[in-house]
Amino acid sequence: MVTPLRQAGGGEGSGAGRYFRYMAEFIGLTEADVDVIRRTRPILEKHLPDVVARFYAHLLRYPPTRRVFSRADGSIDHDYLELRMRHQHNFWLRTAEGVYDDDYAEYVAYVSRAHTSRGADPDIYIPERYVIGMVGFVQHAFTQALTQELAHDEELEDAAVSAWNKLLMVILEVLASAYRHEHAAEAYEAFQPVDEAAMSALAQRAFDREQGPVVPVPLREVRVTAANELPDGERKIVEVDGVSIGVFHHRGEWHAVRNYCLHRGGPVATGTLDGDVLTCPWHGFQYDVTTGRSLVDPLAELDVYGVIERDGEIYVQVPDQVPAAAAPPAPAPAAPASFLGENEFRPAEVAPGSFKLVELDGEGVLVYNVGGVFHATQAECPHAYGPLEEGTLDGHLIVCPLHDSRFDVTSGQVVAGPARDPLRTFRVVIDAGVGRVEAITL
Repeated sequence: MVTPLRQAGGGEGSGAGRYFRYMAEFIGLTEADVDVIRRTRPILEKHLPDVVARFYAHLLRYPPTRRVFSRADGSIDHDYLELRMRHQHNFWLRTAEGVYDDDYAEYVAYVSRAHTSRGADPDIYIPERYVIGMVGFVQHAFTQALTQELAHDEELEDAAVSAWNKLLMVILEVLASAYRHEHAAEAYEAFQPVDEAAMSALAQRAFDREQGPVVPVPLREVRVTAANELPDGERKIVEVDGVSIGVFHHRGEWHAVRNYCLHRGGPVATGTLDGDVLTCPWHGFQYDVTTGRSLVDPLAELDVYGVIERDGEIYVQVPDQVPAAAAPPAPAPAAPASFLGENEFRPAEVAPGSFKLVELDGEGVLVYNVGGVFHATQAECPHAYGPLEEGTLDGHLIVCPLHDSRFDVTSGQVVAGPARDPLRTFRVVIDAGVGRVEAITL
């Protein structure tokens, strides 16, 4: 089989890309399947608003997933719900493009981590069962749409359903891989009523914002400041019609983005700016300040505004006559929430005799608790790239699940083959109740 996930240039590519390609090979996703997926993208686009509306209505019926979209008073946060709908539309639209390179694989891996305790926001942990259910729900909905639209062409219908099923199995495995050592008990709470008509309207609006036709709108200019009052490297936050906007004087040019992070609505324009990278102070989501594009997903971007310098004055261009109620209220600046970086973990979650997978510079690292002392090694067996996170910890020895190679996690040394090379080890630092993995420099 020739895989559609071949790494450009013949290299192995990223860890996520390599794993995605491996699973595609195993499941049997072919170039012909990818071609069918591309051909049926218009069908999925047509049905996607309805699929997303039904999916989120489904989530709102279940108390454990409803809480993710609820305010403190129990009401639904429709602004945040619409943001999540936009992300969902974007995920499937990008998937339907049929480009499954390293960037796409890293994107899926990022989405998988975002739902776990290692995600940027610990308040939106989603148990694995619901991620599995999400893919199953979408798989069934896509099958219905394809069957309905391709009833006149039975051969293409069968090929399309088969291709999408294969792809969704690969995606499901990557999404589930982030939950290797996480499991949350279910409380079996009663279902909740949902306004499905409201969900349909909201999903259509979210789809239009992500993919709908660009409709020209009249603009008006709003004065921001005198040019000489905002030196290069500085910014100013202004509010126009209830919308908070960050105006940046950056490297001799002017840029303006909406002060509303696509993740949880954080005050992104108040975050740190390193080069062109703007980092939201709430949960660390990053954007290119010159374009508004997310660094994780270039298809997702902040609203951007034109900036004009005229007669020594700076003006921002905003849509004319935009009702204030149409935009979510600008959040008050807040201290960054407590979240975990990719190389961090909570020591209390790694009991003696257990281990946890984290990442450092894109590489998997396992953190072990051996008798109350933490150690860390690479997560990939050097013999045949076995996933050590699926192995067993026997005292201070980690056993590879593929060929039973054994390594001493305190030193990385090989105790039993067939592996010959030792594991790389890392420093573990515990600070203020948070564990952190660091590279060892000589």
